[in-house]
Amino acid sequence: MSALEQAKTELTQLIEAAKTGAIIPIRLPGQLEAIQELLQKAADEQASVKPALLGDAGTVRHENAEFFKTAIHELRTPMTSIRGYADMLSNPGMAGAMNEMQTQLLQVIRTNSKRMESLLTDMSFVNKIRAEILNVNLKMDMFKNIAMMVQKKVEPLAEELKRQVEFDIPSGLPILNTDGDLLSHALIKLIENGLRYSAEGEGKVTIRAEGKDNYLMVTIEDNGIGMTPEEMAKLGTLFFRSDHDAVRAFKGSGLGVPIAYGIIAGLGGTIEVSSEVGKGTKFILSLKGMS
Repeated sequence: MSALEQAKTELTQLIEAAKTGAIIPIRLPGQLEAIQELLQKAADEQASVKPALLGDAGTVRHENAEFFKTAIHELRTPMTSIRGYADMLSNPGMAGAMNEMQTQLLQVIRTNSKRMESLLTDMSFVNKIRAEILNVNLKMDMFKNIAMMVQKKVEPLAEELKRQVEFDIPSGLPILNTDGDLLSHALIKLIENGLRYSAEGEGKVTIRAEGKDNYLMVTIEDNGIGMTPEEMAKLGTLFFRSDHDAVRAFKGSGLGVPIAYGIIAGLGGTIEVSSEVGKGTKFILSLKGMS
């Protein structure tokens, strides 16, 4: 059985368990991570197969996209319920006083359910990007508005991690014809990486924007751990994560940067990256302004 077939089988079993209420929350992270490893193996296997052996590539891609879309939807529904009930139980007025062990177990459920919801959202984005079915709703927008939305979402994480985030967004930038929600999602993914992989108390991510020949240039720069040339060569590869201790200290899927790359490409933009070990990483996004 191929890795893709194994992943489909395990996802199908998980969906059936979700429908019958047989999911065990504490086991769910490990189950999804096992499926994630199988998907990575399947991607590696497909990359090594000659196109002529794949048959109608468009049909295969469409069928896989539909399968994963259904699987993600079916998994998201019980995860939302699990998180909702866990939040409800954490209310003292609902469940009464709990001992320390019960409180810790409930927190494990809440933390893992939030993590799994985030992973399912990332898997959904990856599925749409790879199948080229990402829904892009273009409209006229000012980057200053988009930056304000991003700032509101990343500041709580910066505070939680004891890092700094600074925005330098001047007036007079090129007006964009873009999907503000998608652009903000891509920016958040890159900013989150910079915040996580920098030193507590000293870490800082700076977001700057400028106009250049009717192009919007957005720079996301951090003073974190940086990357080696070998790591940079793998940047944007699905599921890739550095072996650096600072990266392994945070549980992640290796999907954030690929999602950001896919979204920016879908919006007609480009990303350049430079990095130096121990000094940080800089992403420069370029998007064409309206004529």
